Amino acid sequence: GPRLDHDQTTTRLGKDRAYCVCMGPRLAVSPQQLRVLVPPLVATSYKGSSGKVGVVGGCFEYTGAPFYAALTALKLGADLSHVFCDEAAAVPLKSYSPELIVHGCLRGAPEVDLAEVARQADEVSKWFPALTALVVGPGLGRDATMQAVAALLLERAVRASLPCVIDADGLRCVLERPSLVRGARWAVLTPNKPEYGRLAGALSGDAALDPADGDRALLAVAESFRDEGGAGPAIVQKGAAGPLVQRALGLSVGSRVT
Repeated sequence: GPRLDHDQTTTRLGKDRAYCVCMGPRLAVSPQQLRVLVPPLVATSYKGSSGKVGVVGGCFEYTGAPFYAALTALKLGADLSHVFCDEAAAVPLKSYSPELIVHGCLRGAPEVDLAEVARQADEVSKWFPALTALVVGPGLGRDATMQAVAALLLERAVRASLPCVIDADGLRCVLERPSLVRGARWAVLTPNKPEYGRLAGALSGDAALDPADGDRALLAVAESFRDEGGAGPAIVQKGAAGPLVQRALGLSVGSRVT
């Protein structure tokens, strides 16, 4: 396994085999371990066999974040990257790279029309059978209609067991409706420091809990996403040495990710 640079401590939380393993600021990973993450190039490979990623995000103000998310997936070995964005972001995104498949099928609006939200969500979710993972949030913005579409897509993706990464403005959907990812074992939340602070403050269930209270706060947030069977999303707190909490079958393992 990975080599630890500092001492490791284990903390018991409650009585249900939930642990937090707190490690030092660096986790050494060998090239052999990293190779497992990159799909091999073999003669039997075909377009799509190494993964097809969809990114939901991109609006009039923000086009860089969805571009980098989609392109990074390609750089790490995925075969296809789709971006589902606001129509105002489609042309800039198409001009950034010919490698991306850009769908300008979303339409922001300050007033939420539920029928329009469902129609836009249909334009994206019809691609779910062709995707192996969904990223929700990069460059999404806070437009009310875009947020409503993203929330509906998260609901559908979790129901379909489509692996999801929820980042940036996609986390606002989770903040407002934690039930979207409660018990979702195939979801990963990636908050930065301010986003994590908002999650910790709103979801810990402890008004006196300080989001800066390290692993205690992180575990409290993880607890709020658990279902009765102990399953829930992974939470990666981004930063120089952010902790990772993964819940599966009642077990919570935290490690410092750099």
